[in-house]
Amino acid sequence: MNKKGITLSINMVVILILAIVTLGIALGFITGTMQRFIDRFKEFPILEIEPTLGDPISFIPSDIQRGRDNKMTIGFYNNEQDDVPNTVIPQITCEGISEVTVKASGLNIPVGSWERYSALVSVPKDTPSELYSCTLTISQTEKTFFMEVK
Repeated sequence: MNKKGITLSINMVVILILAIVTLGIALGFITGTMQRFIDRFKEFPILEIEPTLGDPISFIPSDIQRGRDNKMTIGFYNNEQDDVPNTVIPQITCEGISEVTVKASGLNIPVGSWERYSALVSVPKDTPSELYSCTLTISQTEKTFFMEVK
């Protein structure tokens, strides 16, 4: 009886099982990571009012939870002299808040058209809960509003 053939078969089966298990773990990890990434940018609020020439910035919501990323949809109508390049992202400054962080991808917005930013907005965890006067700036356009921090 030839034992080399049997040993090769057992080794091949063990390697095949290990390969399948490793592939399953890798696919599970990649799928889970991608799903979290997609979920992070999914389900942003839908703008109730689109931005216009007269009111070039619209957004929803205007209240956020402190110490975490909050999903905010920001619409911008470009009524400026030049196209807005994708290096421009919305900025928010508020009186009484040391730092408001806005994470968003830049968009190319030609003059006379509008686009929607999907942004993650956060304020420090130690920010007191109250209503703050804020300014939202995109390129050279600004809008003042009140933001409630909860």
